[in-house]
Amino acid sequence: MTNQLVSPTSGKTLIRMATRTTTPVSADEPKPVQVERSFIEVVIFDGRLISRGSQFGHVAIEIDGTVYSRAPSIYFKGSYTKYLRSNTAQTVSDETGDHSGMYRDGIGMYLWVSPREKKLIRDELERRVAENAKYRLFGNSCSTNVADVLELAGILAHDPRGFDLVSPADVLTGLRRSNRLVEERHYKKGYEGGASGNW
Repeated sequence: MTNQLVSPTSGKTLIRMATRTTTPVSADEPKPVQVERSFIEVVIFDGRLISRGSQFGHVAIEIDGTVYSRAPSIYFKGSYTKYLRSNTAQTVSDETGDHSGMYRDGIGMYLWVSPREKKLIRDELERRVAENAKYRLFGNSCSTNVADVLELAGILAHDPRGFDLVSPADVLTGLRRSNRLVEERHYKKGYEGGASGNW
């Protein structure tokens, strides 16, 4: 290459001042695009016939160690580790003593999101916790809440052609097909958290 170029528009002679390589690969190779990623987890639990509202299963969402869960009586927010243990343990011991756990299996769908999407989801969940609107099987259940907030971030968690009733099975099926799915985790009955091989 020459150090002098002629501008095709003005006809002026241009002098090359510097040459800079902008990518470490040749022009023919694909260029990697770095995208900052964050992660959230949606957990789907088995159904329990003896639990009001949980006959078809239950869905909750975790962001940075905090779980959000629309239960029939309250919109719960708390520690994800304690929440997993209370759902998979037969007996739960805490400051109030021993009481029965839900004793059921769960599947965690570990998803990638952008930091902006994670903030959008968290802000909406916080708004819903503060509002604590009345539980309804159609439109304000555990499953519809998770599906709705994921949809805000462009993550489809159920078939939109269906009814207003979104079941935990719908969420599981939808997320298994998502390109956001990083890992599927299995939380068996008796899960204690932290030990490798439990999920």
